[in-house]
Parts: sequence; C-alpha cells; structure tokens
Amino acid sequence: MTRVTVDQVHGAAVQQLGRRGARGEGREDLQADLSPRASRLVPPAGLAPLDGVTVFLDRDGTLNYDPGYLKIAADLKLLAGVGPALARLKVAGAKLVVVTNQSGVGRGIVTLKDLEAIHARLEGLLEQEGAALDAIYFCPHHPDDGCRCRKPNVGMVERAVSELQLDLRRSYLIGDHARDIQLANRVGAKAILLTSALVDVQALDRLKAEQSMPDAVAKSMSEAVDWILEDAAKTLLR
Repeated sequence: MTRVTVDQVHGAAVQQLGRRGARGEGREDLQADLSPRASRLVPPAGLAPLDGVTVFLDRDGTLNYDPGYLKIAADLKLLAGVGPALARLKVAGAKLVVVTNQSGVGRGIVTLKDLEAIHARLEGLLEQEGAALDAIYFCPHHPDDGCRCRKPNVGMVERAVSELQLDLRRSYLIGDHARDIQLANRVGAKAILLTSALVDVQALDRLKAEQSMPDAVAKSMSEAVDWILEDAAKTLLR
C-alpha cells in the first residue's frame, strides 16, 4: 500500500469537516486524494481478500448513534449503512472486533448488566445484517483510573490478540476519534478515520503534530470498507 502523506490526510479531513453541512459534497475530492476507485482490483481466484485480516471497530459514533452515555439497550440504533458495510467484510473473510471505552460504568452512570444488554443488542442487530461480531472488548474504567485498557492505550487490543490469535500486521482500525487513530498507530494497524461524527479540526491538528495521522479518511462505514477491500486487494496482487 502507498501510504498517503500526513499533509494529504490532514487537508482532506479538514476540507471534509468544513463541508459536512452539505450532504455528499466533497466526496470527489476525498476519493481523488485517498481512495481512487477508477480500477477495481480483483484478488486471485479462490482467495478471500480479507482471510486472516482483523478489523477493529470503535462503538459509539462508529457503529451506532452516540447519544452521550447509552444506558438502555433499546435505545441503541445502528448508523445507516453500517450493517451491510460490515457484512461485506465478513463475506471477504475478516474478523470484526469491537474495542470501546465505556467510562459510564466507572462513573456510575451505566451498570455492567446494562452494558451487557446493550452489547447483546448490538451483536443481534449486526448478526441480522450478516455482520456477526467476533468479539467485543470494553474498558469500564474512569479516565482518571490510569488503566492500560482505555484507548489510546493498547490493553484491549493486546487482549484480543492473545485470546483470538490475531495478526496485527494484517489489521485495520475504524473509529471516529483521535484516540482511535493513536491506538491504531501504537499497535501497527492501518487506521481509517470516520468524519461522520464530531471530529474537530483541533484534534486533527494534534494528530498531525504527533505524526499520527490515519491512513485514510472516510465519510461513512461503506467508504471505509471500500478502502479496506481495495487496500487488501493491492496487497494480494503484489
């Protein structure tokens, strides 16, 4: 894969954030910079393009609408297009692993029982779409607890690697916050930043200063999946 430059990603993301008010506007510029689709790459016959690949997923604002602290399972609603997009990854052979900060538990806002019910609903909704999750890992701690699992710390990913026998050299992470991109860079996963949620320009500036920019920027889960499939196809054809 040819990694785009920090300036390219930063510029595309800032431009996209500035255009969020106009639905669909800016798509052509972003695709030209980061994910050209002029030629669809087809993997060799008999090979699943994402066999052995893991896609780590943030939860709130990435898979489902983020109302703040989600407390009731029935209130969890998938973002438009998430199920079909993730189903394409499953068909291609990928493992899907959620890694999510849930400090509402540590703050006393959400109980572990409520969180279990929320995650059961998430799993059920995605399974109905053909996008069954392989695992969900969550950090329940308060941000001040100093744990190793709260993103951008690597504890959840390390546990997933140990328990699921994952290969981080063949992994991606999709998320909507700077901490998701920082985590991806720390563990060596390719990072896709979703700008459909509240990503601010200041956060992008900090990532640029840290040389911790994402590999790609997408406006939706569908665009993120397109990028992963194209990137994996290029790798298979080398």
